[in-house]
Amino acid sequence: MLESVIEFFKDYGYWGMGMLAFLSGTVVPVASEVLLLFFLGVGLDAVGLTLVATLGNTLGGITCFVLGFLVKRERLLRLFRITDEQMERADVIIRKYGFWAAGLSFLPAIGEVLIILLGMLRADSTKVIVVMALGKLVRYALITASYFGVVEMLF
Repeated sequence: MLESVIEFFKDYGYWGMGMLAFLSGTVVPVASEVLLLFFLGVGLDAVGLTLVATLGNTLGGITCFVLGFLVKRERLLRLFRITDEQMERADVIIRKYGFWAAGLSFLPAIGEVLIILLGMLRADSTKVIVVMALGKLVRYALITASYFGVVEMLF
């Protein structure tokens, strides 16, 4: 029984990882990091999982950017229950770092707000997407590396 469950995840795990990473990249509170560790434990390819998680999470972030670009500020704040405190913190970061703030999009609670705000401010979409993808890739790569104990060897 357990073997068939593991085989199922080996066959369809990449799709699940991609979909949940996508949701995690939006404002849906999903812990894609936990799923990444689970799939690594089942024996799926570490590089493949890292890339699929990065792609899915980046696509979720692009969704937030487009929403910020297209939807009025007041409606977004109500729709996603973004607090004034979150907006103020995101605004300070964006004023200081500009599109480079997209590299912090993986941060819980404020990451999506940063991307939505960058969309609202009409930041250069190419720069935002590239920096956001790199930030997400680094995060997933560090999680994957830590699973295998590589981080311990570095420090």
